[in-house]
Amino acid sequence: MQNPEHSCCFSPAHAAKHSGIALELARSLDLDSRLGRATKGQYDRMIAEGLGELDKSGIAELTFKDRHKHSGDRI
Repeated sequence: MQNPEHSCCFSPAHAAKHSGIALELARSLDLDSRLGRATKGQYDRMIAEGLGELDKSGIAELTFKDRHKHSGDRI
């Protein structure tokens, strides 16, 4: 997480897709997966913030302040 090297092996788009499948399965079994929703939300956020070309490990870019720019502002 401290090393900002996130060469793509498994993209946030794939991770979001797989998270969505898992959430649908959970819903079909009447299970509430708050952690699953939060995970999918983070991958969706990565894509929305232009970080979709990184590996899913790039989620650290959302966690550590000042690691990337969003809409011209630091987050």
